Amino acid sequence: MTRVAPPSSRTSLLAIAACLAIASACTPADPAKRIVAEAGDRPVTLAQLQTYLDASLLHDASAEAPSPADLDRVKSRLLDDYLDEELQLGEAIRRGVVVTEQELTDYLGGEAPADTARRDLAHRELMIQKLRESIVRAGVHVEEAQVDTWLAAHPESEPAPLHGSIRTLRFASFPEAERVRREITSGKLSFLEAGVSYADASAGTPRDIDLSTLPARLAEVVGKMKPGEVSAPVPFESSVLLLLLESIDDPGAAQARRRERVRSAIALDLSQTATESFLRDLRGKSRVVVHEKLLPFHYVADTPGTS
Repeated sequence: MTRVAPPSSRTSLLAIAACLAIASACTPADPAKRIVAEAGDRPVTLAQLQTYLDASLLHDASAEAPSPADLDRVKSRLLDDYLDEELQLGEAIRRGVVVTEQELTDYLGGEAPADTARRDLAHRELMIQKLRESIVRAGVHVEEAQVDTWLAAHPESEPAPLHGSIRTLRFASFPEAERVRREITSGKLSFLEAGVSYADASAGTPRDIDLSTLPARLAEVVGKMKPGEVSAPVPFESSVLLLLLESIDDPGAAQARRRERVRSAIALDLSQTATESFLRDLRGKSRVVVHEKLLPFHYVADTPGTS
């Protein structure tokens, strides 16, 4: 006997089927028309998102493929990043940020993509980059007092390394090195001429180096020299060297380099803080929606401790 559902049940099933059909009909099959998320007033299509995912995901054939769950998490975080960038792109447009064709060409270098979608993605990246740079320029200023405070809190355990310019000549024997040294110090030969006459063709070329990186034997000799002096013959690695110390930094120059490194580190920290604060403000005043059912993957919401 064939069982027939009661009229009320058949009506409910038909209603559900009709709703599903309507929903399916309302979802565009074209990825360029399917809106999968919204960031502020900027809709994000599946085509845009897929281009971003393809550019961001590494495809290493030799690597073990991630599990479907792991891949969903990765794609979810990339979608979050894309939406953050869309908020910034919208702000860049509102502020009148412009990227010229020449700037885009320079940014792409010799690897300009032929694909229009990839080129548009690069244009988008450059717009956001210019916005972030403007935020940093407007809000990040490193004062001398900040550098002084950092230096006071982080005293050097060792003196700052000195830089200097050194020339070297290599000889096979101590007597030969001593003879050439006498000719140099008496003015008969310059150090460079001695290199051409008695040593190999590359000898005598000046090298600007951090003197603290010299081998201990050479560092001990150079540490006792003054600029312009030629060392006594120095046995080193089965040969004998003559050293000419052409120039050396004064301690003030080394300290100035350290201050500049500290200034750059502080500026980097402040830049990071400024851009993060700017993005938090954008998120706070913008509506962001993810249409999870329209995504081609399972969206995994970001929760503290899982990213």
